[in-house]
Amino acid sequence: MGRYVRKCWKITTRKQWLYWPLNRTHALIEAFLMMVFLFGAVSLGSQLMGTINWVYYLFFFFCIRSISRAFMEWKYAKNDNMWISQLTEAAIAAVLLLSFFVLP
Repeated sequence: MGRYVRKCWKITTRKQWLYWPLNRTHALIEAFLMMVFLFGAVSLGSQLMGTINWVYYLFFFFCIRSISRAFMEWKYAKNDNMWISQLTEAAIAAVLLLSFFVLP
């Protein structure tokens, strides 16, 4: 699916295997989101296991991180359509994550 989206929108692939931030602001936003996630996981860990499923907390973090990455790519990336690829891959991963944990 990712290849189809890249081919359809003429998106060049990244040269790196890992995802690197676009600029300093993007790196700070990613670091802030990771610290909030880790703080929430540590402080709410026992409470989340008792009341709601921890997968929803993980899914919420994943969605916020993907949306922030797509926004930064839309705003600052050299390739104009890279954010479409980011959102498509995030949506596919979200569907797989939810279907794996939510559906019996």
